[in-house]
Amino acid sequence: MKAKRLIFRLLLLIAVAACIEWFLYSNKETQTGADVEHISTQQVAPTLAVTHSLQQDDLQLKLVVTHFSFSLENMGKENKHGEGHVHLYLDGKKVAKVFEPTYVLKDLPSGKHEVMVELAHNNHESYGVSERFSIEVKQ
Repeated sequence: MKAKRLIFRLLLLIAVAACIEWFLYSNKETQTGADVEHISTQQVAPTLAVTHSLQQDDLQLKLVVTHFSFSLENMGKENKHGEGHVHLYLDGKKVAKVFEPTYVLKDLPSGKHEVMVELAHNNHESYGVSERFSIEVKQ
């Protein structure tokens, strides 16, 4: 009789241990899945690379962006990470909002100029991503 009780208790102990192990393993899987989901929804910072050329007094820009899409239709609306437009500054003054990867700023006055191209959210706040360069228009 004592042997049967001992075997029963051992089987019960093994069953309880198996349940605990299964619970811990299931919880770990769920956590890992949540971690992966959290990583995949993290906001990746957009990047900007600008190439430019002068054609007489016209500044031609090519904007290469990653993790960013241009959105004219949502300008002034709720921010969506990775969406917005570009602010173009000439000598510290905003001269254009850009909604495409190419843009031509026409009829620049002759002389030296500082240009800044900056990624902006839908509400016009800066992403903190910009490029600056100098140009000289000769006529």
